[in-house]
Amino acid sequence: MRFLGMFRFTVGETIRRGTLIFYFGIATIIIILFALGIGHSTTDPDIVTIFGSPFAHISQPGANIIEFLLLQLHSLSIFWIILFGIFGVAGLIPGMLEKGTIDLFLSKPLARSELLMARALGAVSGIAINLIYFFLGIWLIFGVKLGVWHWGFLSSVVYVVYAFVCFFSVVTIVGLITRSTGFSIMLAFAFSIISWGLELRENGLYRLWDNVVYHRLLDALYYLTPQLNAMLENSSRVIGKNPFIPSPAEFTYMPYLYSFFSTSLLYGLSVWYFSRQDY
Repeated sequence: MRFLGMFRFTVGETIRRGTLIFYFGIATIIIILFALGIGHSTTDPDIVTIFGSPFAHISQPGANIIEFLLLQLHSLSIFWIILFGIFGVAGLIPGMLEKGTIDLFLSKPLARSELLMARALGAVSGIAINLIYFFLGIWLIFGVKLGVWHWGFLSSVVYVVYAFVCFFSVVTIVGLITRSTGFSIMLAFAFSIISWGLELRENGLYRLWDNVVYHRLLDALYYLTPQLNAMLENSSRVIGKNPFIPSPAEFTYMPYLYSFFSTSLLYGLSVWYFSRQDY
């Protein structure tokens, strides 16, 4: 019960900070714009219109115009929702370590491991609520306005939330070590770029130095850290296939499985580090 109390307190703190309310407002505006602007053509019910302009049919065989729109919306939104969401919750761990605040938290009958994980879980829950609200809203708009209830799009939010939980393990350990919100945000952005580079290492980073040891070090870094880029890409594959990619990759659970182990390692290291510090 003490864990749940700290969890509820942290979720409330994410709301009181106002940043997540701002993102909630942005998500609401986007949902309203889609509700007002999307529909069927009055002359041809098979043509989708956006603010009165017909969306051209895709000439690729087997292409689905609705899936294409949802794929584009998914790809354009999730990466930025997650990254900008970090601004709203990255300060929760460093803020907990401030003099006076940490003394108050440690005075409670709560183990340090429970305290840290309640803070982390509360932080990711704030972002998860925003993500679920956005995906559910868009899903309802497409269902009500176009008659398409795309369950793949709705289910993709599960994979996106999971990716953020993994991503936040990096923010957590950086926040504990640096005790700085600014460093946590900067390292989060840097890691998102690193994750993308590691995902494409065979055609990119490998070519910088033709050395087996260097290549294996990149491989180790890839598997010892959450595979953010791969998880986000796979989350879109449950929606459908992009008709402009000749041979799109199939959905796979492997990035989520690898990230489970690397995330568990990072959270475990965070608990170990937090438990050994003298505040």
